[in-house]
Amino acid sequence: MTPRRFVLSARTAPRRFTCLVVLALLPLPAAADYLPRHEAAALLQRMADASRRLAYEGVFVVQSGGEMQTLAISNRPIGGAKESRLAAMDGVQREVRCTQTGSLSLVSEGGQLRMERRLNSRHFPDLLPQDATPLANWYGVRLGEFARVAGLDCRQVELTPRDGFRWGHVLCAEKDSALPLKAVMVNERGKPLMQYAFAEIRLGSAPRMNTAPTLPEVPDSARPVVGDSVLVKQLPPGFSRVTAVRRTLPNRPGEVEHWVFSDGLTHVSLFLENSPRPVETVRGQSKQGMIHLLTRQVGPLRATILGDAPWATVEAIAMNLEARGGER
Repeated sequence: MTPRRFVLSARTAPRRFTCLVVLALLPLPAAADYLPRHEAAALLQRMADASRRLAYEGVFVVQSGGEMQTLAISNRPIGGAKESRLAAMDGVQREVRCTQTGSLSLVSEGGQLRMERRLNSRHFPDLLPQDATPLANWYGVRLGEFARVAGLDCRQVELTPRDGFRWGHVLCAEKDSALPLKAVMVNERGKPLMQYAFAEIRLGSAPRMNTAPTLPEVPDSARPVVGDSVLVKQLPPGFSRVTAVRRTLPNRPGEVEHWVFSDGLTHVSLFLENSPRPVETVRGQSKQGMIHLLTRQVGPLRATILGDAPWATVEAIAMNLEARGGER
């Protein structure tokens, strides 16, 4: 939910690409005391369920690069689903409301209220997918040290990628409920890229914040894609397409196709739009190296691939795009 500002250090790449050498799966160190996959899957699922099924209210801090933001959050489970509300406590007045029927972002700026439907309703501490068990195939999971976050005891759970297509994660699960109280995304060298941590939290009681059970009626500009305009010959291991819609974007004429690929933790977006003139291939990354981008021509379309993912993931998806009819 935090608005991310980053500068792309872009460079022009040759129009002809060499074949992409897909990274082989990397074996995990034998002496690392990783949990057996069935135990790892059960633990990940318990943490995923806790973020949706528990009632809680609190304040957490999110830090990305040199930017930091504080947000208030409340969550209450209703019929197996969550009703939640996030509100920014600094910067632009921003709020996200999630219910069983959808997710809405509200931004108040310059006396104007802008409302926009969101493609998903995931947010900290709800970072793990609803079915978290497949993650054990792509991440080694081990228990780390005990810690305290927001006055509660928790234990670190380390997720180490089995290959070079995803970042690592370190979560701190509350000792009784397994609710993640802290989450850190780290690169291949263990350097933090983004982190969330509760500063205060109340568990198990009905939230005092209004969780906004009724969302305002906002036209949904996103429509499902009917008939794919490009082919994806192969995705990185564990990734699948989870969303494909046509929508309007700021500063873009007309509609674009927006696809999202994910392994459950890592997400990569693909934007497709008509290109009346040849597209120059551009590669770039954010200053902290967390977000990678590649723009290239695919048939008559401009394809932009963007994600909080290693470069290998973005490049693998980009180089496996093919226009209908085989035109590259």
